[in-house]
Amino acid sequence: MLAFGPLPSATVDLVTLSGRCTIGEDREFACVVHLPDSETAEVTCDYLASAADIGREAICYVDGIGLIAGSIRELTENGFVVGVEVNAGRQARIEARLTWLREHVDGLSDRRVGTRIVPRHCRTTVKWPDGRSLDAEIADLSMTGAGLVLADKPSIGAVVTVGKRYATVIRHKDDGIGVTFRLPFSAETFNEQVVL
Repeated sequence: MLAFGPLPSATVDLVTLSGRCTIGEDREFACVVHLPDSETAEVTCDYLASAADIGREAICYVDGIGLIAGSIRELTENGFVVGVEVNAGRQARIEARLTWLREHVDGLSDRRVGTRIVPRHCRTTVKWPDGRSLDAEIADLSMTGAGLVLADKPSIGAVVTVGKRYATVIRHKDDGIGVTFRLPFSAETFNEQVVL
């Protein structure tokens, strides 16, 4: 069975959130934003940025943070890095929010290093935003997310329904996807008998 490792992270303090991003006058698209601090945002998305995009303005609306604006300063394998350009007051608010998120399970990208299980009921369905559904196998499950094996992959940043739980696609793997749940399991309900 495919095992999903921890999410990629630049530092222990990396916060990963879903959002939407616009580059210049181009269309808006779903994304996942990795925030090591209030000055840098690494955006992962389906938009194929090129060298021509370096220096272009990027505006991201990040769940739990709000507006983050700046310019693209480098490209990555799955997106690009934005140098955040906001006034001092806004930067202080972003940093305060990041500090708060780091203290809560939902905000950290690397908290899935905690207990992972393979539930007894490892079959589930993934429902796309457009209503399509596909059968999936749960490769591993934690209180905050899951690794899923499935034939087709929703785009990174897409909000999907895994069984009955809302989740955001945060990464692609060769045979599936990694998702983070909008509402984590509680310790009382998280065990091998859980059904997604």
